[in-house]
Amino acid sequence: MASRIANKNILLIGGTSGIGFAVAKQALADGANITIASSSEERVSKAVDNLRKGNLARKSAVRSYVADLSVKDKLYATIEDLLKYTAEISPIDHIVFTAGNVPPMVPLAEASLSDFDAYLTVRFFGAMAVGKYAPKYMVSHKSSSITLTTGTQSKKPSVWLAPAVAGSIEGLMKGLAITLGPIRVNAVSPGCILTELADRLPKEMKEGMIEKYTQQSLTNDIGYPEDTAEAYLYLMKDYFATGSTVATNGGAWLV
Repeated sequence: MASRIANKNILLIGGTSGIGFAVAKQALADGANITIASSSEERVSKAVDNLRKGNLARKSAVRSYVADLSVKDKLYATIEDLLKYTAEISPIDHIVFTAGNVPPMVPLAEASLSDFDAYLTVRFFGAMAVGKYAPKYMVSHKSSSITLTTGTQSKKPSVWLAPAVAGSIEGLMKGLAITLGPIRVNAVSPGCILTELADRLPKEMKEGMIEKYTQQSLTNDIGYPEDTAEAYLYLMKDYFATGSTVATNGGAWLV
């Protein structure tokens, strides 16, 4: 039986690496038509090449767009242009938002509003802009969905900034679910997932994070993008799931 996402038009914002790229690979394998977007033209080009090499028979099912969500005063225009491009062939069925950036590594006592704003712009305001404009370009039906990304920090914080942003995204998801219905809006809350984003952390911090979360995990391991991708795929396929947060964290909330 064909997958529920076969022939669907799916936009993956942040789909060039890590979890987003893993979702893109699986969606493409399941017969979807995908558009991947990221801020880096180089990363977009590399991701498209990799996806097409693995799916030679469906090369035309992969499209791409360069969209920098870090420029706050252009954010609305950037998001709407991206949505318009994705919907050129057919209305959008699903949007997966995994775009992110590394939080500023500064103590709260030394932090400025600009530190908070840079982190918030991509992760929160970017997601909010998607909610603002997406209904114009989506199929207005329960089969359509938007999936945002929060994180374990929202319920088990260890630093000062990430919990505030992750928690606000979860709240935004619930508000959008009420506002945008019948389009479904959900979120995935990943734990420690080994992605390219971890490579941007200082070496000692990365190694310490891996050791810490491996010891705390009930699965005796950290997470991997291809596992966590399944949570996003599930939320696209379950037409009765909305306003929900799916955790994929090795049991981090229990230990």
